[in-house]
Amino acid sequence: MISGIVTLLLLLLFVGIWAWAWLPRNRAGFDEAARLALDDAPAEEDRA
Repeated sequence: MISGIVTLLLLLLFVGIWAWAWLPRNRAGFDEAARLALDDAPAEEDRA
């Protein structure tokens, strides 16, 4: 019984995180993070 409840809670947590990651408002931040490894020069605010 307890293992079923834990499984359900973890499944709901997984689906919640998955849905959050696909929200349109998060796209810009994820796209920027994805390009970090490919940038040759850091952004101006990072050169301090």
